[in-house]
Amino acid sequence: MTIQKVTGRVTQVGSIDPGLLFFDCLMPTPYGTTYNSFLVQGDEKTALIDPVQEDTADQLLHNLQEMGVKKLDYIFSLHAEQDHSGAARILLDRYPEAKIVATAKVADFLGVLLHISQEDMVVVAKGDQIDLGGVTLECMPIPFAHWPDNTMYWMPQERVLFPSDLFGSHYTPDVPDKPDEAIRIEQSRTYFSEIMMPFRTHVKGYVEQVRALDPAIICAAHGPVWFEPDTILSEYERMVSDKTTRDVLIAYVSMHGSTGRMVRLLARVLADEGIGVKLVDLGSARHDLRVPIGMVLTETVFAGALVLASPAVLGGAHPLVAAMTMLIGGINPPLKYIGIAGSYGWGSQMVKQLEGLLGNHKAERLEPLLVRGLPLKEDEEAIKAYALELAARMKALPEEDVL
Repeated sequence: MTIQKVTGRVTQVGSIDPGLLFFDCLMPTPYGTTYNSFLVQGDEKTALIDPVQEDTADQLLHNLQEMGVKKLDYIFSLHAEQDHSGAARILLDRYPEAKIVATAKVADFLGVLLHISQEDMVVVAKGDQIDLGGVTLECMPIPFAHWPDNTMYWMPQERVLFPSDLFGSHYTPDVPDKPDEAIRIEQSRTYFSEIMMPFRTHVKGYVEQVRALDPAIICAAHGPVWFEPDTILSEYERMVSDKTTRDVLIAYVSMHGSTGRMVRLLARVLADEGIGVKLVDLGSARHDLRVPIGMVLTETVFAGALVLASPAVLGGAHPLVAAMTMLIGGINPPLKYIGIAGSYGWGSQMVKQLEGLLGNHKAERLEPLLVRGLPLKEDEEAIKAYALELAARMKALPEEDVL
């Protein structure tokens, strides 16, 4: 329940959940998360940027009480997803004179998700400004970053940007204004991989738009405030560029050792060729499946190639590899190459199955690498040849396409 001064007029009064393990029952959050809400105090009116998640509303209400806030004129809803809007009804009950400021798309979703009446809202559009006295908040819709309703608000007088989910991270620092920079960048990249990467074409345009604004401070909906915006803007420019490294990522499951032996040999030959290799065991007993899935998605932000390796199960891929492949097909990371490898006993349709789950991903496909049972000497030679061919492809990537 920490209150953090951002500027003379802007204060972070949102809530924290440092013990959260998974966001949306999917994303690993080893450092918890924050549900940011910003109090903006003008000379004449007071606004709150984003209600928090409903089950953390007590923290927000406590902070508003600590700030001595007796009246809210406006509650700005930048995005209707419940982790941002959930406490809206609670706030309207506490501050009945307040009006929710929302675009038409946000207003529609608030009606559907929270049954909030249009009578409680002021609907705004691109370019509209709300004057608080001495400062204004300008509406800048950013659809599909990551929902159709995401909205930024720009306060030009102090060059403060409120960009909704854009530039966010699931990270609750021990001291709010002293985040660990390495953790913050890592968690921003993880957040991007699972939230923004499917929409990176849209996001690229929004990053350019924010660069042109030249904000002094960025107040995202999750994570610490960016008091040095160039840090996150530069990171986003790399992530939306579609440039990759020459590294190879191998996501695999091995039930009885055959696929594991293939993967280790593949990694050894690639490494001997000077290619960076990352192995992620989707079947690790040490982790909930969501943890290695999150690791894979984060690595695909920059990896040049992904190999999905699986044993056959009921004639198809292992379900864990199938789930991973479905997410790769949906999230669409900027990989240059995707390969399917694995072992089988009496038959396999895993290539057909996984190709279907990959959908229209634009990455070039490598020739499938399948071995029947435990690899023999000739199988090992085929694996080595596969690795050498993949290494050659990585080395041949044009310099202008490589980070």
